[in-house]
Amino acid sequence: MFKINIPIDTILKTQSTQESQQTQQTQTNVGEDGVPKVRRYWPVPPLIQSVYEYQDVNKDVYLRKDVTQFFQQKIIKWVGEDTEFSKHKSKLSFLNSVDGQMHVYNLLRKFVKKSGINWYDLRDNYPIIKEYLNKKL
Repeated sequence: MFKINIPIDTILKTQSTQESQQTQQTQTNVGEDGVPKVRRYWPVPPLIQSVYEYQDVNKDVYLRKDVTQFFQQKIIKWVGEDTEFSKHKSKLSFLNSVDGQMHVYNLLRKFVKKSGINWYDLRDNYPIIKEYLNKKL
């Protein structure tokens, strides 16, 4: 094995000069021959070609009004025909009024908030809403 005695000062000086030359070259973007280094950059095309935004149908006033009228008419029909709803016959005149429609709307709104069912899916969940309205009227 060979041992070479090199002073530490010379090693440190050569490393520091090499580092300073590298930092000067990267900071100025100029090569050793004096020609500027230019990077060409082509951005990557996006993976998503387009973004679709859908209207929140649950906020549609006309849908809510339509569903409320549907269930108001069903409640009036159930009070007249169904034995479970016969206990609500005294409220029939109230349910036929505008205040009754607002009451049905508020009941449906609370049901939508608690259950997480969308307004447009209320007609599909007909039996569940029938039980809910029977309890809450």
